[in-house]
Amino acid sequence: MAATPEQAVKDAIKTAGSERDLKFRDAIHLPFHQVGMSENLPEIYLSEADVPEYRDSDWETSKPEWVGSTVKLLSMEKIIGDTKKVAFLIEACRYKADGTLLQTFNAIFTVASINGDWRLISRNPFNVRKA
Repeated sequence: MAATPEQAVKDAIKTAGSERDLKFRDAIHLPFHQVGMSENLPEIYLSEADVPEYRDSDWETSKPEWVGSTVKLLSMEKIIGDTKKVAFLIEACRYKADGTLLQTFNAIFTVASINGDWRLISRNPFNVRKA
């Protein structure tokens, strides 16, 4: 879906909240690995059947404070990469449905190109700071 590594990061951010601009599956390549997720989410998605259409599909029970939230990318810096895979250090913030700040966080987002289609393959959030 994305023509550049930077666009793949921006697409991944679009799927991190409750927006419906892009389906979660359309922003990732399988297998997809995520670090530090809650117990209701897998650490790795291996098959299409495992991937929810949107990331907020179970938030009413797993993360009720996240329902309706949006995520904004504040910055991204390429930290390492080549022609097939790039890792970025990002800073982002999550806003509640009413627009108030819920949290800020950093993450390492790794994107890969398969047949010229850049998508997220790994997400490792850290330094999560509640508002």
